[in-house]
Amino acid sequence: MTKNNTIWIKQSLRLLDHELRRGELTIIFLAIVLAVATVFSLTGFSGQIKHAIVANSTNTIAADRVFSGNRPLDDKFIEKAKSLNLAVAKKVYTDSMVFHGDNMILSELDAVSENYPLRGELSIKRSINGEEEIVGGPKRGELWVERSLLSRLGVKIGDTVEIGVAPLTIAGVLVNVPDRSYRFLVAGPSIIMHVDDLPATELIQPGSRIYHGYLFAGEQDNIEDYEEWVKPQVNDTQRWYDAKRAQNRLSTTLDSAERFLSLASMLGIVLAAVAVAVASRRYGQRHQSVVAVFRALGATMSHVRNLYCLHWTLLSVISIVVGLLLGYILLLLGANAIESYLSLDNTPLTFVPFLTAIVTGLICAVAFAIHPIKDLIQTSPLSVIRGFSATKLPKFGSHQLIPLIALFALLLMFSGDIVMSISLLAGGLLVSALLLTIGRLVMNAGRSVGTKAGKSWHLALANLKRRANENSVQLVSFTIAIKLLLLITVMKTSIIDEWQSQFPADTPNQYLVNITEEQIAPLQAFTEEYDIPHRGFYPVYRGRLTAINGEQTIRVKREDEEQEVKQSEESTEGEQESEGRRGMGRELGLTWRDDVPYQNKIIEGSWWQAEDITPQVSIESGVAERLAIKLGDELSFDLGGRTFTVSVTSIREVDWKTRQLNFIMVFNQAVFADFPSTSISAWKVAPEKKDAFYNLIAQYPTISMIDFDAIMKQLNEMIEQVTIAIELILVLVVLAGSLVLVAQVQASMEERERELAILRTLGAKGSLLRNSILFEFVALGAIAGFMASVGMEIGVFILQTQTFEMTPTFHFSYWLVGILSGAAFVGTIGMLSCWRLLNLTSVTLIRRTM
Repeated sequence: MTKNNTIWIKQSLRLLDHELRRGELTIIFLAIVLAVATVFSLTGFSGQIKHAIVANSTNTIAADRVFSGNRPLDDKFIEKAKSLNLAVAKKVYTDSMVFHGDNMILSELDAVSENYPLRGELSIKRSINGEEEIVGGPKRGELWVERSLLSRLGVKIGDTVEIGVAPLTIAGVLVNVPDRSYRFLVAGPSIIMHVDDLPATELIQPGSRIYHGYLFAGEQDNIEDYEEWVKPQVNDTQRWYDAKRAQNRLSTTLDSAERFLSLASMLGIVLAAVAVAVASRRYGQRHQSVVAVFRALGATMSHVRNLYCLHWTLLSVISIVVGLLLGYILLLLGANAIESYLSLDNTPLTFVPFLTAIVTGLICAVAFAIHPIKDLIQTSPLSVIRGFSATKLPKFGSHQLIPLIALFALLLMFSGDIVMSISLLAGGLLVSALLLTIGRLVMNAGRSVGTKAGKSWHLALANLKRRANENSVQLVSFTIAIKLLLLITVMKTSIIDEWQSQFPADTPNQYLVNITEEQIAPLQAFTEEYDIPHRGFYPVYRGRLTAINGEQTIRVKREDEEQEVKQSEESTEGEQESEGRRGMGRELGLTWRDDVPYQNKIIEGSWWQAEDITPQVSIESGVAERLAIKLGDELSFDLGGRTFTVSVTSIREVDWKTRQLNFIMVFNQAVFADFPSTSISAWKVAPEKKDAFYNLIAQYPTISMIDFDAIMKQLNEMIEQVTIAIELILVLVVLAGSLVLVAQVQASMEERERELAILRTLGAKGSLLRNSILFEFVALGAIAGFMASVGMEIGVFILQTQTFEMTPTFHFSYWLVGILSGAAFVGTIGMLSCWRLLNLTSVTLIRRTM
């Protein structure tokens, strides 16, 4: 290689060293560094968090996967699992009477193998005041029972009870059962025994309601291989599921968390890409004078091309390496910050974040630099004479196709969803075009307002109008950055608020079932004596909806039915098996009330008077919509062979996510005047009142009690973990958004230098210049904040209704936050960026602009 052929290499290295020392490459360097660091940390951190959350959620089903059915599994399933080095545990569950002397109680019986649970912790106390102990399954001949059973059955630890025909010894009381959250409706207190003791009880008889569960755990790859082998063999009477597919409240929380983390990460990538695009354009503009001098001194176009391609390549490589290091540090800091809430020890970092970050850095460095460098290389030598002040913003054209393709590739690479990627890109282009138009109109209007304002405001708004093209692009970038930050903040708040609203302060933790009419009075007296909140006693009748307006109902298809059952599984007793089944061929939980049920809202019709003897019914709005039931329709029901018909006089909106007692069908009292019933009630029992409560229930062995405390604790712990994770992801997205704002402010510095030099030469005072620059950036930030708030509201509405299946809400308070934060942040960054220029003398400014 000759000396002439290598001189461009030396010049490129010298230029890189010179500009790094002077800090001329700070913005583009930071843009690529933070783009790579943001993508690496977001991808790695959110990926680890999602993996850890799902891994921790396996504790709630006591395994990685569960295979359940009403018959034992064929041996081939167990042999296949063992061949893949999977741990296998067995769990058989049924309802059974437990006897001690003359006392008896219906309970839920879980017969487990000694290695149960495979995930999570099973803990007991071997004495009432003893230490909590983490254990596996009980030994043969022993039982572990819920504490409430002791008082209700009149026994203590060490006593022998009978289950079926087998005597078994109570060896401890249960403190924590990992898969408790998936068993809301139980017959009574839970009992855990050894699975090998089950045959001795003689409970398994033809026609017995016995369910067999098989728990599997192991390495993720082996679990996935086994799942692929098992799934085709699962029949209609069996279920194969993990924590996410368990169809309960926790799985809904996990789905929302994963969708939010993915959304936050994608927005972080978009913001990082925008920052690189802005900085690369500024890079090209700032080097035009250098290239013009090179060309004027005789440098060929190929020489300039080689010099700057090497210069940009070295800068990109250095930035990507530093970005990976910074991203890794951020990842470690994030993991350390949530260590006490969510352990990431068993979630090793994969190569995916490294590869994603490197590819992102390369795509951004190449795709967003092609056009600026191309224009840079083609700079005319005559520019030395003509100057660069007339450089205009390029209009939209084919040169912007490559960055758009690059952005689409990034979205597709991260989301894996081509439809979502196209939608995001198309929506972004549409919003940007709209923002450009609105921005120009607002700035034009600002000029007329500025003529009536003071000198500083007049100059500020005049500058906005004069640099309308550049300011419109800045406005779009500011707006998108602020909008995405507002969007992610509002969605985070909405999601967390919705999760936490699942368990408000008055959420019942004890449910009483099968209460007779004679038992209501003493139970009511107990609640008054101990000041226990409750919502009354609801009589329950089991009946079938047989006809609508005289037309007989028909059964829905199984798959449709299962989908609707999934929606209903978060309702309370009385509706656990009814919501979403259209009332066709299955029994509904029916009740009567004189007043509108707690937290129910009448949306059509009106509620009846307590003394009204005309048969009436109020129906839940979701079921009314699915069955096309309207006010005035006649519904026919069958209760134990007796039929009756009532008119629909109101339609109610019911929030099934609450733990209140909710029903699809609520009647007036006259309908059930001649029908016998039992009642249910939901109480909020404080911990210090639990002993008195258990002693009360022990007096009424026919009442079934459902303890919801342990389930609430488990779900609240999971919500706390996810909340911390989301807040840390939000910090990283804010950093990415802040970079966009800084890059855009820096992009106009050269032109501002020239303006300041002219104004100083013409005698403008320093206070006028400082105030005009401050007001210009404040106005630009406020306009961007307002438009971002509008865009945020639209985006949140779409996400809440289409992605997260939430009730849409409006957030006008965040509009003020958007406007004020936009004005404050852009104004502050603008002033800090220009502060050094404002303190320079007129002579220095003129020399810098020559």
